[in-house]
Amino acid sequence: MNTQLEGHNMSYNIVMFAYNEEANIVQSIESIFNNTDLNLNRFYLIANGCTDNTIDIAQSTKSRLKFEKMTIKEITLGDKCNAWNTYIHDFSDEAQTHFFTDADVRFSENCFSQMNTKLGQAPEETVVIAGMPLSGRNIEFYRELLTQRACFFGNLYGVRQSFIDRIKSTNFRLPVGLNWIDSFLTKAVNTDLSFGKDNLPQRTTWLEGVGYTFDSLSFLKKDDVKLYFSRIARYELGKLQEVYLDDLPLAQWPLDMIEINKKIHASFAQQTEQLSWFKTILVRRRLNKIMSKYL
Repeated sequence: MNTQLEGHNMSYNIVMFAYNEEANIVQSIESIFNNTDLNLNRFYLIANGCTDNTIDIAQSTKSRLKFEKMTIKEITLGDKCNAWNTYIHDFSDEAQTHFFTDADVRFSENCFSQMNTKLGQAPEETVVIAGMPLSGRNIEFYRELLTQRACFFGNLYGVRQSFIDRIKSTNFRLPVGLNWIDSFLTKAVNTDLSFGKDNLPQRTTWLEGVGYTFDSLSFLKKDDVKLYFSRIARYELGKLQEVYLDDLPLAQWPLDMIEINKKIHASFAQQTEQLSWFKTILVRRRLNKIMSKYL
């Protein structure tokens, strides 16, 4: 941990969501350890539904680094929405900023202190700072989404305590089983939980050159190809789910996506007419796997 750069005097938490990340978890934990400062309050690693050695490896890494501010939480359900809800409503405290990260990325030098200071100096209506993507084949496209359309991504973003308080006060929760999480969180922030059509101004900010990197997937690796196809299926199914949620007032959002998934399944051919045959196959496989749990 960097003890030389304290930056702004705002405290912050970091929460990392991990599902079967034994191949990446060491470098991600090390990157957090090396790029935080004395204003770090608590680093939570939330392992959700892991069936590999993620937890054991994380425990070993914590001990080796003597990372006293790291806490490992294990929850049974392997669902990122449930993990996000659990942190917000059960684990989050009064830290002034809450950073959310994935377990397969690395972070730019001193990014947390820099982002924490930037968010603290931003106008009151600015409640999120987005980590800048610093690698990847589609980096320019994602940078444009971030800078021009106020998007942010689950790889790295920071949330002001004031918005965490607002989420808690409204008991807002992501429905378990929601597939396109980044889109819904972006909407939640930019509409102040109204989920209207128009974004409010100045809800997000960013710092040029401050963010995260990751290893690009290789089509020569079987596991990478499998992950790539899984991402396509999640995004496309998430778009189908989004149509149903957009038609519901927030107060009527379900706690999980079971009934909406059933509706998608019942009229699958009509709802996927605009998809390519390949994406249709991937979405059908993912939906069938989900449906097998409760049909």
